[in-house]
Amino acid sequence: MENIPTLLFFDESESKLSNALFQRTDMNFILLRTTKNLKYITEKYSEKTKDYNVFVVDYDSPLHSEIQRFKTWLESINLYVTHFYNDSEYYQEFANAFARGLGLPALTEEQIKWVRDKVDMKDKFNQIGLKTVDYQSVDSKEDVVNYFISQNGKPIIVKPRRGMNSIETYKVESLDQIADLPIQFKKGKYMVEEFCFDREWSIESLVQDGIVLDSYVTYLPNPTIWASIDNKMNCHMTCPRIPPHFNFSPKEFIQTIVTGMNLQNGVMTIEVFVDENGNVKASELGWRLPGCQATLNHSLSFGFDMYNSLLDIAIGKKVKLQYRYPICSVGDLYLPNKEGLITTLTSLEELKMMDGVIGGEMFTNVGEYQTKRRVGNDASGWVQVLGRTTEETEAKMQKIFDDFKIEVKKGYVKKYEKK
Repeated sequence: MENIPTLLFFDESESKLSNALFQRTDMNFILLRTTKNLKYITEKYSEKTKDYNVFVVDYDSPLHSEIQRFKTWLESINLYVTHFYNDSEYYQEFANAFARGLGLPALTEEQIKWVRDKVDMKDKFNQIGLKTVDYQSVDSKEDVVNYFISQNGKPIIVKPRRGMNSIETYKVESLDQIADLPIQFKKGKYMVEEFCFDREWSIESLVQDGIVLDSYVTYLPNPTIWASIDNKMNCHMTCPRIPPHFNFSPKEFIQTIVTGMNLQNGVMTIEVFVDENGNVKASELGWRLPGCQATLNHSLSFGFDMYNSLLDIAIGKKVKLQYRYPICSVGDLYLPNKEGLITTLTSLEELKMMDGVIGGEMFTNVGEYQTKRRVGNDASGWVQVLGRTTEETEAKMQKIFDDFKIEVKKGYVKKYEKK
């Protein structure tokens, strides 16, 4: 094939997107890894990709020398890179700097701040006319105390400016809780913001040539991190249509951000707060696919392949979106997790027999030890649930959640074997 594009794809770990890439026959691709993320490349995934073009960057070496080494390697395999895509949150800065060094279209240093640093991000939201909660950067517990007092004792959130998956995110409701925060504060690393009581939603959007092709709304009955911590129903589901009480157009809202940040080609996921009157506040965005199963939910709900649409965008192939009719509501339900030795657990086979379940995955089994993690995706597994509407999907999820069983042995002490 003449003029076949070659995509430089940052490969943090195996994903549904990377597996979609391997099925494409209309492009060449190079998997870009680093010595730092090799620990996330499983033996099985390494075997799967052994015959592909893979380049491993020495993360601790000067970037310019690694770029030159990459160019020399490209010459040896007779390939010329034409496009670049990164879907990693953690390696956003590194991957885009590498791509810029090759002269490929990539995010600028300023854009990286807008999509990674939550203070810079909210500053930009405000600059382009979008409302946010009140916030500020903090460098010490004293700063947190002063901010809490300025909020007249109302709940606040403390978290890393460049955090991911709600790690080190804490809700503070008293001065005593601030004293007990297990955070080693560093200058420019943490922030605080007022706790928002409005409902949290998520919006995913495909963007090509600076234009939002479409936006897909995700309904969350409970905020992810708090549901995970408290073992409440932690789930997301696609809305077949824009919720009628929304006092804004999701697509136009995202276009304001895309234009304001001069984002060109990729996908955005963003958490927003919507009050009872339908007014919206921007919370936090990611210039990447969402970490949960929302991409697959949207694909199944609307009847199109969001992963391959994104790959089309990555290589400059014009995307024409076509949807199924009627659009339905598919969601993912994360199953509760408990700390200890598992003695009872509803199996995946049993779960698949429950009303609405169309797929899923278990992360553990009876006889295994589970550690309860303070992250948004802490779970013993997940199932995907189909309904005609979000209301029907949520009702099915509630029944599955209520019937799911996980029990652990009390007083069990995990033993570590020496290797």
